[in-house]
Amino acid sequence: MTLNETDDSCGEVRGEAAIMIRLDDFQGTPEELAEFITPVWKESYQGRMVYPDWTGDFFRWQMRWDAPDSRRHMIAAYDDDRLIATLLGTSFSFRVRSEQIRGSLWSWMSIDPEYRGRGLATLLDRDRVRRLQDEKTDLIVSYRYFGSRHSLAEQPKRSNGRPKKFNRTIGLWIRVLDPWTMGRWALKASEGWMARMSFPLTPVPNPGKLDGCVRPATEQDLPRCVELIREETSGMVLSLDWGLDSLRHQLLGSPLVTTLVFERAGVIEGFVNFHVLDWVGRFAGKVGIFDLIVTGRLESRAALTLMNAALRTMVAKGAILTVKVRAGDVPASLMWRSHFVPKPADSHLILQWVSKNREIPSRSPTHLLWR
Repeated sequence: MTLNETDDSCGEVRGEAAIMIRLDDFQGTPEELAEFITPVWKESYQGRMVYPDWTGDFFRWQMRWDAPDSRRHMIAAYDDDRLIATLLGTSFSFRVRSEQIRGSLWSWMSIDPEYRGRGLATLLDRDRVRRLQDEKTDLIVSYRYFGSRHSLAEQPKRSNGRPKKFNRTIGLWIRVLDPWTMGRWALKASEGWMARMSFPLTPVPNPGKLDGCVRPATEQDLPRCVELIREETSGMVLSLDWGLDSLRHQLLGSPLVTTLVFERAGVIEGFVNFHVLDWVGRFAGKVGIFDLIVTGRLESRAALTLMNAALRTMVAKGAILTVKVRAGDVPASLMWRSHFVPKPADSHLILQWVSKNREIPSRSPTHLLWR
């Protein structure tokens, strides 16, 4: 979800400021990171396009703050002691067909408006590649948003032939949860009107009688959840390769995260995982973001019950809208029956190979997180 990752034309920092600007690991706290990034995005986009209002707790979870060497994926540019730019990533294991490779998911390139046009984006990208080469990490995954003329994101014609692959365009599944608040929150009058008109479909049904139950996930559920998600993604050409530790962090690693499982006769048969984050439109409104929907073992009624339980939980947390990246890793029939609608593609999925290139078909289903 890197809206601000521009491709500056010059490759070095020039002028008097060049003496002072240095690249380093980010030196502050999660709260200080949020206090830099969110105002940069606010200045760039407020009133023009919606953007997330990130918090220190979010970055503490997303960046695995206390993990060894996590700072090596938090690249910061400083002018003397002043933070002027960031580029952040998180390590993941990926599976490309049958091959397991080391990779990372990157976002949050944010450049202080006073320092744009000095080649910082290029320098941050080069430093990222250098760090990953040292670690023998082979894949960089990121996104570029093109859904607004105000977006500062890098576009294909500006990639200058570097080893980046604009692999495909990506859209979202969206579902309105509070049509009246959503109608006031939306920046575009047409989107607000459509949200208000969606009110017949927005109520979330109560569960009927089933021979199973939906409950919050626990530590004891993790081995079974790893088994289920590996099974669900086994046929995909590109997917995150979840293990016990990485899935533990994703499902249970923060108070911001909610994971619900469907259990029947003592066996977990499916789960969903999401978080709720403030996004700023005309005002701040809460948006639920589905990261994982794993329902391959569930019949349609049970899968719908699990989805509706997640939607009711989001409503209880104040969410006015929920989204899921549309990449072929979730059955479209389940999303339609849950009253999601597909939003036209508005982002590029970028696959940047650090050493050995691999060909990923642009129409094949993938399983990745959206950041």
